[in-house]
This record gives sequence, C-alpha cells and structure tokens, in this order.
Amino acid sequence: MDPQTELEMRRAQEMNQFVAAQLTGQYPREDRRDLLARFLSITKSHHEAIMLLCYEERLLGSAFALWRPLVEASIRGSFVAFLATPVQIEQIKRGETPYGNVNALAKDLDTLFETEGLFTRDAGEAWGMMCGFTHGGLEQLNRRIDDNGEIGCYFDPEEVQALLARSTSVLVRTALQFLGESHRQEACDAVNARFVALYPTPGDR
Repeated sequence: MDPQTELEMRRAQEMNQFVAAQLTGQYPREDRRDLLARFLSITKSHHEAIMLLCYEERLLGSAFALWRPLVEASIRGSFVAFLATPVQIEQIKRGETPYGNVNALAKDLDTLFETEGLFTRDAGEAWGMMCGFTHGGLEQLNRRIDDNGEIGCYFDPEEVQALLARSTSVLVRTALQFLGESHRQEACDAVNARFVALYPTPGDR
C-alpha cells in the first residue's frame, strides 16, 4: 500500500472510531429517529467493511461493491428522517420501499439542506458507476485482468484513496444528521470538528 493510501486509511479508521464513540448511549425511541439509526448502523458497517477490504488489496473489488449500498443506506436514512410522510414511514416499517428514484431523491435532499450538489454528486452517472461496481458491470470487469492476461484485482491507488475519503464523508454526514435529530449537539459538533481537522480544505492547510 502506497503512503497516500495509508494516510487515507488512517484517516478513515480514526473517523470511524470517533463516530462510534460519539454514538454510544441510548436514544429515545421514535419511528423516524429509529429508522435513521438503523440506516446509520448499516452505513457504519459498510464503511468499516470497505476499510477492511481495502487493507486486503486482493479484495479491492469487493470494497468498491459496497460503495453503492453504503450510499444507498445513507440516502434512505436522510429520506426517512426528513422527507418521508407518515404513510411512507409505515410502508417502510412493513418492508415496502417508497424511496423513489435516487436522482430525484438526491435533488430533493440538496434542495432541503441547500447543499449545492452534495447529494447529487452520488446520483446520475456516479450512481450508474456504483451500480457497475456492485453488480459486475464494466467497472468491475475492466479491473479483473491485467495487460498480461493475469487474473486479479487491479485498481489505481487514486481510486482507492477516493473511495476511502468519500465513504468516510458519507458516514460523517449520516452521523451528523442522526446526532442533530437526537439533540446531541455537543457530540455533533465534536464529529464535525474532528472531520474538519482530518480533512482540511486546501485553504486551511
């Protein structure tokens, strides 16, 4: 593993562990918060699994296959917390899936939070790419045999670094939503501060 990928791995691990520490404790049971907590748990598990699979470089393809389920769990968590009607909440509790088209949902979330494309950057072509990684599309197939015809798993380091960073960002976003909805502002601020410290913008370095 090259030094930059090791750095991304350390940052992802530290952020995952910090989020876990801030989420400890019991929370009041309420349908929306309860469903968001469940989607957050899925997101966190997928993030940890992505790190483990990236560490075992021969399993990088499986790490990328978890990218879409991680994003999907996060977006669905946002939907149940902030957009779903009471009828839709009951549908989800019965096992139905009233989430709608991911592109429309991402756009609605960007409009709601005024996040200027934060959600939609994982929609459109990006969503199609994630589906390819998950379902054995060309995104996976093109990385399974090298130029010499040897079977393996061939991802560029920059791709792995981006996966680690972006999956961490999605985890943090979901955790902040849950902590905010749970009125745990101190923990919410702590997660945000740690993320900014680990991932400073270029002007802050």
